[in-house]
Amino acid sequence: MSSIRNSLEIVPATVSDYLDLACYHYATHLIRPMTQIYKIRPQQKFRSNFPDPIAVIVFRSPIPDLLARHRATKGYFRRPGTVSARLKLVNAKIQYAARLIVDPRFRKLGLATWLQEESLSYQTVPIIETLTPIDWTNKIPLRAGFKMYQNPAPVWYRRFTAALYSIGLTTDSLSCPSAVQCRIETLYADQAKFIEHEFRQFLSRFRGHHDMPPGIDRTKYALSKCPYPEAYFIWFNPRVHIDLEKPENFPVKNPIETKQNQHKDKKQITDKE
Repeated sequence: MSSIRNSLEIVPATVSDYLDLACYHYATHLIRPMTQIYKIRPQQKFRSNFPDPIAVIVFRSPIPDLLARHRATKGYFRRPGTVSARLKLVNAKIQYAARLIVDPRFRKLGLATWLQEESLSYQTVPIIETLTPIDWTNKIPLRAGFKMYQNPAPVWYRRFTAALYSIGLTTDSLSCPSAVQCRIETLYADQAKFIEHEFRQFLSRFRGHHDMPPGIDRTKYALSKCPYPEAYFIWFNPRVHIDLEKPENFPVKNPIETKQNQHKDKKQITDKE
């Protein structure tokens, strides 16, 4: 691995670089909004010997609310008294590592770990986090210094998967959107009405997708959210200190406003990568 690294470099990248390798990632939906992208490419004198890019890592704005985050940070991001103040704090302190993709021809060479560790050294926020359906055996973030917490699947997610199983689908079939769509199109009227309601309930959790029309595109998007990412990884930047025990100058909680915000929180649309 050291010999090939001598021919490569890590540099800022573009959306085009990410799209060149996006087809190799298990999550097919595109990321938005992207905040930082870095790639591995060949050095100038080796450009004719290697493709460009060889690997990419993409950072995006953080997910507004995660149960595992609050356990990992001792409830730090729930202390502000308003929804807007909490979102402002999350966006100021966290970046989300949304994609790490390596060209299949260059896997098993340690390039993913190298790219992740190097990109972390560029960060100016105190926390980097990511979610993955891969469990604690995923060694790439662990090698980079991430700590893992369980992120249990919420009730709304379990309800959707249970609905899919109830119409005869299996865990294996959920990896094939065309098979799932074919099954949906052959349902009797009462079953079709039921599964349509469950799709709409499920997609209401994802901003901008709650009103997608029935069809293969909607099915592909919904299934791209399966399996649920039950492994939450968090990395604390050693160069940017955050004191989780020390309260900051958060807005004072107003009892009436807090009650209203709690009601808003239940309806707040959250997304996951």
